[in-house]
Amino acid sequence: MRKCIVILLFCSTGVQAESLASRSKKLLWASFAAVAAGEVADSASSWGKLEANPVLGQSRFGMEKAGAKIGLVGGVLAGEYFLLRHRSPATWKAMTAVNFAGAAALGGIAYRNSKIGQLPK
Repeated sequence: MRKCIVILLFCSTGVQAESLASRSKKLLWASFAAVAAGEVADSASSWGKLEANPVLGQSRFGMEKAGAKIGLVGGVLAGEYFLLRHRSPATWKAMTAVNFAGAAALGGIAYRNSKIGQLPK
């Protein structure tokens, strides 16, 4: 009976083991989700307010500007994925750190935007 339990324990630990590449790739996907969530929060907090980014035009933030921002971020993340898909896990880790830092910056911008009042209609 003890031998069966020991064998089952060894088998279960082998199933639970993950490679470094698998964990790094999961973290990279999580960082993509964090950047996307940060961009959505930034766009939501900017809605109906004056856009400060001169590239987007300094007028009321609406659907066109939100689509441009989200499309740009989606393009950047897709480019990252295609550049990183055949790289080493160390490169994935570095880009993961950059993505999480960018998501934190977007979250900070969204927080700042939430403190700014709406433009009168």
